[in-house]
Amino acid sequence: MPTGKMESGCVLSILETAFPHPAEEYADAFFCQEMTAALEAAAKEYKTRFLETVDEIRAGGLESAEFVLRREEKKNKTVNVPLLREEMPDLFAEVVFVSPADAGKLLSKKFLYDATKKLIKDRIVNYEQVNLKDLETRLPAPEFSRYVSERVVPKGYVIEVKS
Repeated sequence: MPTGKMESGCVLSILETAFPHPAEEYADAFFCQEMTAALEAAAKEYKTRFLETVDEIRAGGLESAEFVLRREEKKNKTVNVPLLREEMPDLFAEVVFVSPADAGKLLSKKFLYDATKKLIKDRIVNYEQVNLKDLETRLPAPEFSRYVSERVVPKGYVIEVKS
């Protein structure tokens, strides 16, 4: 009979019994790296299987004597913007904003740059950026490579088996 929860400690205990971890540090790090990749892949497979099975249960109207399908929900609060704007215009003016993401969609990059430069003047040089794709479409390859460089950025560590 299912208990309703599969404890991660129980799964970990089973895995550690089936796959004891090596004592040597490099071997243990390699083992953990490989186990992490395997478990992430397995988790992805189980998630996909879960979603497909829930779709089948819902589509077929299936029922179980042991289980119930319950939709989880969370509550999000939202402001009634038109009502606040109409009934409390002074307060509305104090708290209203446009999100940076929406501003970026609504206004051009050039407009945002010019407005920011007008506001902070010479300090803009600390924030200036150029989009690689925009530059690439405007410059031929030889000129493009003059202005673009690659740099190695640390990403983390990986343990490899010596060949």
